[in-house]
Amino acid sequence: MGVLRCGLVWLSIVLATTSAFAGGGTLDSLPGLKDFSAGRQSSFDPSGGNADGRQDKPIEPGETRDMAVISGAGAITHIWVTIASEDPEHLKNLVLRMYWDGEALPSVESPIGDFFGQGNGQYYQYASMPIQIGTNHGLNCFWKMPFRKGARVTITNDSTMACAAFYYYVDYRLYNHLPKKMAYFHAQYRQAYPCKPNENYTFMEATGRGHYVGVNLSIHNRADGWWGEGDDMIYVDGETTPSFNGTGSEDYFCGAWCYGEAFSDLYLGCPLRGEHKTNALWNVYRYHIEDPIPFRKSIKVTIEHGHANDRSDNFSSCAYWYQTEPHDPFPKLPSPQDRKPVELQIYKEKGALEAEDMLTEFTGGPMEVQGTKSYSNDWSNAKHLWFRPAQPTVYTMNTNVPEKMAGTMTVELWYTRAPDYGIVELWLNGVKAAQWDGFNKTGVIRDKIEFPAQIGAGKNTFELRITGKNPESTGFLAGIDCIKPKK
Repeated sequence: MGVLRCGLVWLSIVLATTSAFAGGGTLDSLPGLKDFSAGRQSSFDPSGGNADGRQDKPIEPGETRDMAVISGAGAITHIWVTIASEDPEHLKNLVLRMYWDGEALPSVESPIGDFFGQGNGQYYQYASMPIQIGTNHGLNCFWKMPFRKGARVTITNDSTMACAAFYYYVDYRLYNHLPKKMAYFHAQYRQAYPCKPNENYTFMEATGRGHYVGVNLSIHNRADGWWGEGDDMIYVDGETTPSFNGTGSEDYFCGAWCYGEAFSDLYLGCPLRGEHKTNALWNVYRYHIEDPIPFRKSIKVTIEHGHANDRSDNFSSCAYWYQTEPHDPFPKLPSPQDRKPVELQIYKEKGALEAEDMLTEFTGGPMEVQGTKSYSNDWSNAKHLWFRPAQPTVYTMNTNVPEKMAGTMTVELWYTRAPDYGIVELWLNGVKAAQWDGFNKTGVIRDKIEFPAQIGAGKNTFELRITGKNPESTGFLAGIDCIKPKK
């Protein structure tokens, strides 16, 4: 009943609008005579047969097909789509575009799944005010999309497979004219696989006058843990400091505490709820129906990926807004093969000893096992042993080495470098065996050092001495990925 009560509040607000453009969509307004005519263009079989969805005419690879071409002043009020395709990636490979008043560049451009909030190329149920997914893959959109001279809606098949049947309705109204202050609907797809270090993820940017009305965001975890903690930051009319600052990703999307079960409400939801694990898939949405964010010159809507952008998960999104034309050209749509994140495989260094297995054997200071998937797939077992002192520190490990593993050998040691890492020395039985500078200015990377070592049978003492730091480094951290002895 909570959703119903929210809906009734929304209806009372809508009823305050008395223009001819607004009429027709709510229960109280239904008795009023309408100053528009209604129309529909659909995928019905023009022969009168039952090949609706044009089963007799599949959408071929590379083909662009008109869904609707409408002349005159009006507004699209509803789009329904369902798809029969053997392409498992058809939600990413079929691209929806919309053009208003004969423009050359689309005002809407998105893989069809992302436009309807079906992120990561998956179907799932959800019901919001502007987008609703009917059972068994019925995609519905109720965003109002006005135009003054005409509208064109197209679908392009970027797959290597034909789309066997594509069913749709495009419902619309026609008017004598539209109010001068009526803005045009826009929707734009973006992605970052993975998100860029030290840089917020951008949902959308626009110049002109208009208002931002929301976004749906899909996440593919590249590491264990919570993908959120990122703050939303919205810059209006050329601001260099955002006038809208958030407190966390799930807070912007109106949930809390890393989310509970999957849910969908009128203006907000988390309809695809993954786990806090590598390769987990999520989708969240926030639609500013009651609280659009206006701009008179420009707007840029962004969000951090993790706290202060400390994660590098895969993000993809579709943002929605209204604005005057002309609009800025959209960023180039990624190629079809780049649109779907590939499940990350765990890399293992053959013949290596994993440093994270030594966590309980070292003493001397703070340390933990840290997942590394958010950086890249380079680290063995997707983890490293992370040493976290605040100053120069010596870590010690005493271990018994079997006779078959003892002797003179070359040791290959993989370690981590980053902007806040220190200078490290490795000592073996009181003898300095190796040294490296863990500082790397541009980000977190994996590196290797080789050195000779004499390891005796029985007790051996290893020391990891963090002795200082590069002048440019901001800390004394260290990380060891794995060790590979080679006799």
